[in-house]
Amino acid sequence: MNFQLLKQKTLRSFAGNWAAAILVGLPFVVITYFTGSTGIIYIILASLTTVGMVFTFSDWVAFEHAPATPLTTTFRNMLSTPRPWGPFLLCIVVTIYTFLWSLLLFVPGIIKGLAYSQALFLYREQVIRGESTPDLNEVITESRQLMDGHKLELFWLNLSFIGWALLSVLTLGIGFLWLVPYYVGTMVNYHAALRAGADLI
Repeated sequence: MNFQLLKQKTLRSFAGNWAAAILVGLPFVVITYFTGSTGIIYIILASLTTVGMVFTFSDWVAFEHAPATPLTTTFRNMLSTPRPWGPFLLCIVVTIYTFLWSLLLFVPGIIKGLAYSQALFLYREQVIRGESTPDLNEVITESRQLMDGHKLELFWLNLSFIGWALLSVLTLGIGFLWLVPYYVGTMVNYHAALRAGADLI
């Protein structure tokens, strides 16, 4: 899979709409900045804002159109599914599972994190298909199956953002306003490529 093309596709989606993209990612960035990315409060708030951000960017990519009110849309998408707390609980369950695997060794935690990475996207797809109460463990299992043979690939894609992350740190976190939507948008396009048989790009 050509990572450069994935990233270029994301940048084309945001071209002329970076202000909207930044607003979509803003709640997550603010939560991360003020909580220090640690603690129960961070996990809860980060899970909520991640749901809103992923769902909003997924709709943006699917319909090829930026939301008219990006910040409002992001907050609405946090709890907009037929089972409002479902996506939030999914994020919590994935976090717990990943943490438990990490207790064994650091590497198994990374591997499982990669295996569970598609769960939120798959949950959204089930809701779109009309399934009002997707089973969380079934969604996680489907993510593991989808990621079979792709975990190393996703690991390298994540690693390709490390330079941008370091630059964002050097700018006292300001760079994350651009990096977070860039990263999440790329993950949205990566999921689309996987669902297309990984031959989309």
